[in-house]
Amino acid sequence: MSTQLYRPTPRYDLLRTPFIGRLLRWRWGRLVGQLFFLCVALLMLYDGFTGPPLAPTNLATVLTWVHYRGFVMFALLLAGNLFCMNCPFTLPRTLARRISGRSQRRWPRWLRNKWTAVTILVIYFWLYEWLDLWASPWLTAWIIVAYFLASFILEVFFAESPFCKYVCPLGTFNFVSSTVSPLHITVRDQNTCRTCVGKE
Repeated sequence: MSTQLYRPTPRYDLLRTPFIGRLLRWRWGRLVGQLFFLCVALLMLYDGFTGPPLAPTNLATVLTWVHYRGFVMFALLLAGNLFCMNCPFTLPRTLARRISGRSQRRWPRWLRNKWTAVTILVIYFWLYEWLDLWASPWLTAWIIVAYFLASFILEVFFAESPFCKYVCPLGTFNFVSSTVSPLHITVRDQNTCRTCVGKE
C-alpha cells in the first residue's frame, strides 16, 4: 500500500531568485553582513565616546535612534527578520567558545522562555524615556557595549546560545514584528521528512 505524499502549495521562493537567492545561499553571506554591521557598531562606539556630545551630530545617537529603527521596521515589513541574520552581537561567540571549551552548562529551565527578554525590553523602553537615551551619545555607546558583553559572557558560561534565544530584547521585538512580513522561513517540501529513513 503506497503512502500518499504531501504536495506543497506553490509559493514564491526567494532562495531561487537569480541574485538575492545566490547571496543568501552563499557560505560567507551571513558573515559578510555581520562584519559590515560590526564595523558600523565600532564606528558608533568611537563617535559615541569621543565625538560631539550633541545628539543630532553624533553617529551613535543618529544611527541608533533614527536610521536603525527606520531600517529595521522597513526590513521587517518587507522581508522579515533580516537584522538577526546579520546581527554583529553574535560574532564574539567563536572567541567565547574557545575560552569556555564549549561549555555544556544549559540555561536554567525556568528562564527558558521569552519573559526575560520581554522584561528587559520594558526596562529598556523605560530607561529610554527616563535617561533621555536618544539625547546621550555616551549612554548610547554604553548600551552597545553592554550588548556585546552580554552576548560574550553568556556564551562563555552557557551552551546553546541563550542570549539570542532567551535574553536579547531586540530579537524578541523583531521576531514578533516579522510575523506581518510576506516572507517567512517555511518548509519547502515536507516529503523530505516524510520519506526520511533516519540514520539512528
